[in-house]
Amino acid sequence: MSDLVGCRVGDYQVLRRLGSGGMADVYAAKHLKLRRDAALKVLRRTPQTSQEDLRRFEREAQAAACLNHPSIVQVYEIGDHQGTHFIAQELIDGSNLKQCLQQSGQFTAKEGIEILRCVTEALVVAHSAGVTHRDIKPENIMRSGEGAIKVTDFGLARVLSNTDASAVDLTRAGLTLGTPRYMSPEQIQGHKVDGRSDLYSLGVTLYHLLAGQPPFDAEEPLALAVKHLHEMPQPLDHTRGSADLPPWLVATIMRLLRKTPDERFASAMELLDVIRANVAPSESSLKAIPASNGSGSSTTLESGRSSAAVNYLGSTSATIQLQRVTDAIADDRRYDFMRWVGVIGLALLAALAGWGISNLTKAPSVSQSIGAPLVARASTIQDQYWQAISLNSVPAWKAVAEYFPKDDIDSKEEIYHLKAALQLTRLLMDENRWREASEALASVEQSGNTSRLYRALALVMRYQIQMEIGARREASQTKTNLRNLVEELKNDQSAALETFRALVPLSERLELGLDEPAVIDGPSPRRPV
Repeated sequence: MSDLVGCRVGDYQVLRRLGSGGMADVYAAKHLKLRRDAALKVLRRTPQTSQEDLRRFEREAQAAACLNHPSIVQVYEIGDHQGTHFIAQELIDGSNLKQCLQQSGQFTAKEGIEILRCVTEALVVAHSAGVTHRDIKPENIMRSGEGAIKVTDFGLARVLSNTDASAVDLTRAGLTLGTPRYMSPEQIQGHKVDGRSDLYSLGVTLYHLLAGQPPFDAEEPLALAVKHLHEMPQPLDHTRGSADLPPWLVATIMRLLRKTPDERFASAMELLDVIRANVAPSESSLKAIPASNGSGSSTTLESGRSSAAVNYLGSTSATIQLQRVTDAIADDRRYDFMRWVGVIGLALLAALAGWGISNLTKAPSVSQSIGAPLVARASTIQDQYWQAISLNSVPAWKAVAEYFPKDDIDSKEEIYHLKAALQLTRLLMDENRWREASEALASVEQSGNTSRLYRALALVMRYQIQMEIGARREASQTKTNLRNLVEELKNDQSAALETFRALVPLSERLELGLDEPAVIDGPSPRRPV
């Protein structure tokens, strides 16, 4: 098709060319009667243009036109002018996020959070209408001159509603629609996709914007597909090269990148709940949208899943935050005596993060909420530990010691065994698997490299296990041992006691009899971000 600049298409005067997509050219135009600016997407006619292309083009307009949200580009009309098929939609005065990334580099944490929120809100509306986007990527997210975020190009959307019995499967056998760099594993394999596929693509997009590079890349599409199917992405912090992102945001993005849909968030609405739980209240265009369109029981189930997701991210983000502390201390030789405190603090906060919340809310267990994914073997024990942080499942934490047994690592690396054992104990306790939790905790108690601070945490967990199984005599002895150990921490005059006090809730310390002023006075217990 020749350039349409200066031509009239229906009631639109074409002003300038904006760009081209896989099957259409895009122009800036003005509606002559309404005097309204519009983006005109014109189907490119070639000898290969088929009726299926026309149906897909029309389906784009039908899918997008039924959606109404400030973060979704509004479709005005679909038309056919003398054989020229076009869609007229809202004209955004700005750039897509790929262009923004190329111009300015990595996005800031604030920008990333706003993009995540706006796109998630748009997906809530789309998925509620039975529409999956199927091609979420930086090129399909616009930022206006005023900073508004808009999702565009529903050209690959699949309408899931059963009301259109004549709907045609627009994905032919052997043809997978989408952009390989951002496609979900199930979409790559040609499997049935739903809204959770969009969540994966959103995770890849946010990773790319914040890290400056995608989680997976390769020159050949097949090699790229294999990476999406089988490889674990590097932690976002490491790829970004700084630790300035909120831990909850890192944990959220890494969860979006899970290989199977059941391991991600259950829905865009659940993801939005997590965002709202971690971001200060602000104006949101979704305040009036309910969490469920079904019965009260559905709302209760959705609420339970949301609580589980928030609690899960609280634990994972706390682990990420103290891992940063560990890395920073390890790099500073002038504070060698603090290195153990930082390393130990990681396991402590990771093991106790969300402990107070879980005592107040009985959300579904981790295995019930996200399943138990298969765990790949990493190249180093440190990478294996980071993978376990991302998955936060019983198999993932077990894999740290199973794939890297004590005989195959040096004494300095045993710290990862201890941290993993404490995390494993916490998850098993969450699932009321007391015998297994006791066995996992024993590896910490019996290790010769366990510091006093580690042993203090282990005694807190041991006490809880004993109380749960009714071993009150043993629990009494454990309480005595813990008091003595805390007294030793007090005499150390180090940061270890402060770390213990910050991580063990005041209510727990009082129950354990740690009520001396030197132990319980001071800052209020902190909750994970």
